[in-house]
Amino acid sequence: MFQRIVVGYDDSRGARAALTMALDLATVHHSALTVVAVEEYLPHYGPVVGEIEGERSIGEQTCRRWLGAATESAQQRGIAVQAEIRAGQAAKELATAAAEHRADLLVLGRSGHSGIWGRFMGSTAEKAARHAGCSVLVAYDGDGPPEGR
Repeated sequence: MFQRIVVGYDDSRGARAALTMALDLATVHHSALTVVAVEEYLPHYGPVVGEIEGERSIGEQTCRRWLGAATESAQQRGIAVQAEIRAGQAAKELATAAAEHRADLLVLGRSGHSGIWGRFMGSTAEKAARHAGCSVLVAYDGDGPPEGR
């Protein structure tokens, strides 16, 4: 049913739940699996050039660590995985990755920690789901009821 699955991963509890679901589905459907980490490296304050490069370097190292853990989880289950880092706004980049990989399914995590800000702006998972051109599965980390229920 799902030939190509893309999963967004940032090592949050919601992302770990999403990775587990994506691995389960990839096992059952013998799917190609791509794990995507998004580097949002722009500083929150008026930066100088050196600060931007420093933030990018730290962000890339963090994404590589996340993807290493996700790849190891997949390999322990005998699943081949492609891992990639994208730079930009997470929701847009995840929807774009799903389109570029011609994914049948985009799997995202939701931790429910967005609070008031999330009610006004929407979570990354909600934004990506609105723009994805494929089915979207949002995995909840299971720690209490999701907001809005």
